[in-house]
Amino acid sequence: MTKIIVLTPVKNEAWILDRFLQVCSAFADHIIIADQNSTDGSLEIYPKYPKVTLILNNNPQYDEAERQLLLLNTARTKFGINNILIAIDADEILAADAMLSKDWTRMLSASPGTVLYFEKPTFYKNTSLVIRYFSGGWPLGYVDDGAEHKPSVIHSTRIPTPLHANKIYLEDIKFLHYALIRLDAQASKQRMYSMLENINQTKSLRLRLRHYNSNMDFSKEGSRHEASNHAWFKNWEEQGIDMHEVNHSEHYWYDYECLKLFERYGTFRFMFDDVWKFDWENFQMQTDEQSYVCVPKTLIKPPYPLLREVVSKCFHIIDKCVLKLQTTKQGFK
Repeated sequence: MTKIIVLTPVKNEAWILDRFLQVCSAFADHIIIADQNSTDGSLEIYPKYPKVTLILNNNPQYDEAERQLLLLNTARTKFGINNILIAIDADEILAADAMLSKDWTRMLSASPGTVLYFEKPTFYKNTSLVIRYFSGGWPLGYVDDGAEHKPSVIHSTRIPTPLHANKIYLEDIKFLHYALIRLDAQASKQRMYSMLENINQTKSLRLRLRHYNSNMDFSKEGSRHEASNHAWFKNWEEQGIDMHEVNHSEHYWYDYECLKLFERYGTFRFMFDDVWKFDWENFQMQTDEQSYVCVPKTLIKPPYPLLREVVSKCFHIIDKCVLKLQTTKQGFK
């Protein structure tokens, strides 16, 4: 019998983990969690949910490829193939009206080898406002036929997407994305991503400055902004699941990871990355007082701030010209 199996990597997601696991327990047969050295109480939450299979990801490095293969191989080893794999993060919560939709039936009857695409409406600042994207959705599900998965270290597609696979867009099944409710956490995450893309050479400096800009205006993100749909919450709330409260922290684990990268590569490696509007010196001193293992031995100071500002402005001008040229070309098509 076909099972729905959720595949989720976790690192310090206690802020939303109960909500995520309550919802997943209502629609999934199994929830496989790959926890990567969480220190925020996440490990104490899993035992409350019988459907959870916990596997420990002890890799100290950020590596999406390794964790995706760990999750996929565990699902196949424990439960075989021909199951519906749903690869979602802990801050992506199934909308409450999804299981009542015709698309849910379509998903359950999809043939092995089918890639499943879903929309991810993104909450902005709170759960009453949402950013909508109309790009064909994200490949978050796969009706597993045992196909090989070829992931990358960062920003990897989460499930197998064979070249000639069937694809269906399940418009009525939505995963509600909570990332932009915590804008301070998002800024922390973007600093880490910029440094990781630098190390892995997966984005040029121009693209890093564009995609991880500390002044990014999320009010212009997406296709449109609108009020959230009450139906996305109703059924879960009737079951006693809190869908709205979100806790913030003074610091986030992403910045601790950045400390590790500063310790390993030094500050000059990241001289031009847009990571210097954060008070690293103060954060460094706080973590040093906590005896945090990877605190750099020398103070983290912005190298050559004037040069960095000049280079940043130059790339900003270049990026604007490139975008204008691309827009002009599209207008001629």
